[in-house]
Amino acid sequence: MLVVAVAAVTDDAAALSRELLASPTATAVLERRCGAPIVAEVDRTARKEPTAEQRMRLGVGPEERVVYRSVVLRCGGVPFSVAENWYVPARLTPEMNAALEQGDTPFGAVIRPLKPHRKPLEQVLTGIAPYVLRHRALVLDGDGRVLAEVVENYTAAVLG
Repeated sequence: MLVVAVAAVTDDAAALSRELLASPTATAVLERRCGAPIVAEVDRTARKEPTAEQRMRLGVGPEERVVYRSVVLRCGGVPFSVAENWYVPARLTPEMNAALEQGDTPFGAVIRPLKPHRKPLEQVLTGIAPYVLRHRALVLDGDGRVLAEVVENYTAAVLG
């Protein structure tokens, strides 16, 4: 019986992974699955410098500012995703930067006017509680310019 349950979770996580790969942003997928706006619980004390490899993928030099944002994305108070985001503020509007620095709106919702899409880097069906899936991706604007690198860990709640 346990094998069937694990297989069902794996199948559901694989379906979620396909849905994320086909969507311009993870926020859009979570909002569809939630049926309501997603709220980002932002850890404003978290700091993590981008690695040299991340700076290369972002297309920025060692002196260009990259902002780190750690969030729990919630649907009705239930955590759907725990995510890390390294983004280049110089590639966003002042209004977008203010919303990210001061608000609780998810990154994907804030940058929606830039017509974002994702370039997947890694997808892992974890099967290790509390996460069922991890995605790592670059987020690009409509012109193909890299805006951010994200690492997203999805909980089983998003499958239900």
